[in-house]
Amino acid sequence: MDRLTPDVMAVVWPGAEKLGPEEGNPSAIAVYRDDEIAGYIFSTLDVVDALAFSSVPFDVIAAVDLAGRVSGAKVVFHREPHVYQDEIRQPQLDTFLARTAGLASQGGNPGALPPDYVAEATVTARAMRGAVFDSAQLVLIGRGLAKAKVATVSGPAVDIDGFRRMSWDDLLAEGSIVHKAIADADVAAALGKANVAGAKLDVPLSGPNGVYIDIYTGLATPASINRNVLGGDYVDYFGPRGKSMKFLPWKIFVASKGPYDFVDDLDGANRFDRLRVVQGEQAYQFTNSQYQRIDTGGHDGIRALDHAAVFTLPATSRFDPLKPWRLELLVNGQSAAGSPLSLAFPVDYQLPASHILTPPPPPAPAWVEAWRASRTNVLIEAALLALLTLILAFQTKLARSRRAHRIVRNSFLLFVLVWEGWIAGGQLSIFHVVNYMEAPFRHIEFGFYLAEPLMVMIAIYTAISLVLLGRGVFCGWLCPFGALQELLAQLSRVIGLPQWNPPESAQKYLWLGKYVSAALILGLAAFSIDMGPLAEVEPFDTAITSHFTRAWPYVFYACALLVIGLFTERAYCRFLCPLGGVLALADRLHLVDLLKRRPECGSPCHLCENSCPVKAISRAGKIKTAECFQCLDCQVEYYDDHRCPPLAAIRKRVARPDGGSILAPAVAAADKA
Repeated sequence: MDRLTPDVMAVVWPGAEKLGPEEGNPSAIAVYRDDEIAGYIFSTLDVVDALAFSSVPFDVIAAVDLAGRVSGAKVVFHREPHVYQDEIRQPQLDTFLARTAGLASQGGNPGALPPDYVAEATVTARAMRGAVFDSAQLVLIGRGLAKAKVATVSGPAVDIDGFRRMSWDDLLAEGSIVHKAIADADVAAALGKANVAGAKLDVPLSGPNGVYIDIYTGLATPASINRNVLGGDYVDYFGPRGKSMKFLPWKIFVASKGPYDFVDDLDGANRFDRLRVVQGEQAYQFTNSQYQRIDTGGHDGIRALDHAAVFTLPATSRFDPLKPWRLELLVNGQSAAGSPLSLAFPVDYQLPASHILTPPPPPAPAWVEAWRASRTNVLIEAALLALLTLILAFQTKLARSRRAHRIVRNSFLLFVLVWEGWIAGGQLSIFHVVNYMEAPFRHIEFGFYLAEPLMVMIAIYTAISLVLLGRGVFCGWLCPFGALQELLAQLSRVIGLPQWNPPESAQKYLWLGKYVSAALILGLAAFSIDMGPLAEVEPFDTAITSHFTRAWPYVFYACALLVIGLFTERAYCRFLCPLGGVLALADRLHLVDLLKRRPECGSPCHLCENSCPVKAISRAGKIKTAECFQCLDCQVEYYDDHRCPPLAAIRKRVARPDGGSILAPAVAAADKA
């Protein structure tokens, strides 16, 4: 593996003594310690070939020891747009992956760095960490190590081999052993309840205060029960574990003291008739082949009792050790008339949870983790989108006040820039479009679409608003880089910088630039070709996501676009933005036009056309919605009865002698016209 350089080795397995050849399925390199294999080094690209945010597979070199713990990880190749050649996030990502050292390959632990440690690149961080864990497990499984080191069950199962030292009293307290004392008085009461007088029991009662039998029972199959109950000789009763568990899997121990012995001479049917196990509607009785006597005569535990035995239930018995069952002690005898008599005394049992293996809960999908971690941002974004919806719904009222419109719009843009862009990192990009389009063809699971909460919310809102109102909702209100350009353009006009816009005849050719850049990016992505420098046509990562902290060529490019925007408002959005090109192309499908026009617009009036900062209104007065940013400046002019010529004429005509005005009804009539 030529990617395994000394620098990479220093991270993934420092101090390795010797490496073996790259071999196996999946391929990996054995790491030796004291001439024995201590672990394996692998490449996520070779094992799982995973994708992160970009459509280009990344490659992380990592290692796992035989106990299933990652010893280190280092990314050696990627083209993640928010990390690639980034002087801040790349070191963060390196640190994040290096901190997987010591984590279990089944899913890490709370001490690990959270994915949002890699600021604005949490999808990439999660994907790479997940690829390391998944690859490590596959490497272990491929070498027969995962099952030996990690207990895996598809559902609840008896913990057969797990062992912990427990005393007899501990087992009683936990319920691993259950106990019931049956006094002579209890047997006499049962006889009375059965309305049996003059009965002759196999073992007579000794007196009203005597103990007839003190009985103990429990499931003997789990090692933590049988080894603690039966002691070091438990192997003698169970035989080889593999054979025993395959053919005679469930064993129940019974022990007692007192005059009544639960083991009596076998009857002619070769069957024990003083006890049985009952589960639901099924009753199990035992024969001699299912019985193993346990020696007693000791000083504590089961050995201190009078009688003890282990009974085996065959695998075909349909006995379920995870469900409740009961041992029924049968007190036998004859009635006065000589007919058989049997009284059942139940001892209920439920295997404690400490002896049950349950599959670990499936880890929460990455997108669920992302949404939980982003609850506050999600709420703020939801409020922001709700506010924008109200602005668009009541834009007519807002546009009637030039001052209110300017305050609301600038405040909204400033919040989008500072919070959504610079703080929350909610900058939608052409690469989001590429990834969403490619995911179905790459068989990427649905969670891929949900991995970035703010992006999901913005993308859904953009898609809906694009179909309803057109491109301008996102580009004019929700794009942080667009907000930055517009706010700077307003500042440039305040300080008196000259403004230039190309003539309409030239502008229609300049508009093609955004379609060309979109076509190039989408085309290269379709053929899985590395975009190289073309990936940087969007300055969003530099100006918004990275806060201008990238290498100087990227910063220079972003600043150059912003400087151009000081003299030609939103020049980048209008003439070069590939995301804008995709949205402008889809804009032609929008269903509703909320921006109002009058017959006089374009002939003879050109007020809105001249006032439009991005020249999205033609000389004929028609709004080109594919180039419109829904800034509502034209609507402010539309309702200004001092600047709009048709309204100004109406205002003068209907002005009252007392200086008042009845303009509102006149404006409504003009709108209908």
